[in-house]
Amino acid sequence: MSKRQIIQKASWFVAALIAIAVVAVFATVRDESLAPQAAVSMPPTSTPPASLETIINSRTTWDVAFPSWQGQSAADFTVKDIDGQTHNLSDYRGRNLLVVFWATWCPACKAEIPHLIELRKMYFEDELGILAISNESADDLKSFAADNGINYTVARLGSALPEPFSKVTSIPTTFFIGKDGTIKLTALGLVPLQESKAIIEAETGH
Repeated sequence: MSKRQIIQKASWFVAALIAIAVVAVFATVRDESLAPQAAVSMPPTSTPPASLETIINSRTTWDVAFPSWQGQSAADFTVKDIDGQTHNLSDYRGRNLLVVFWATWCPACKAEIPHLIELRKMYFEDELGILAISNESADDLKSFAADNGINYTVARLGSALPEPFSKVTSIPTTFFIGKDGTIKLTALGLVPLQESKAIIEAETGH
């Protein structure tokens, strides 16, 4: 075999080795690109509370009542619940409070009960109070509450209440009172669960 043929064969051999190496490198890179990648956790995001104005503008089942009292301090009053326990409005200072005027015979009031039951479950007692006031007898209210699984405080209207509570003429009417004792918003009509939650957590601007 001539020297030229030997050199030519050696060149082919080297070229073949290079080709094999290139293929091996390509296969390795491809396998790595197809391998499952570790999940990258994204930082948690929080949605800021909606403004009261936004909530009011998107309402469909209720209207705003006593707008001039919004941001005003709620006057103290006293009622007794269906178990005979006394409740002062001032006892709820430091937590959010819903004061709901209702009756067992009122269709909208009865439709709102499941929403209030679920709302009660969403917050601890030291975060939210729900005080539902009716002028019906304690026995009737106690029986109705038991039959409907009501898990929030039901009270009977006794002595006259201060304004604006004394001005309620339609039910259900709900006063949303903030931790500082001011009236955040008053709603006339059924307030759905998610809207009640949004009102409780809303930025008031006061």
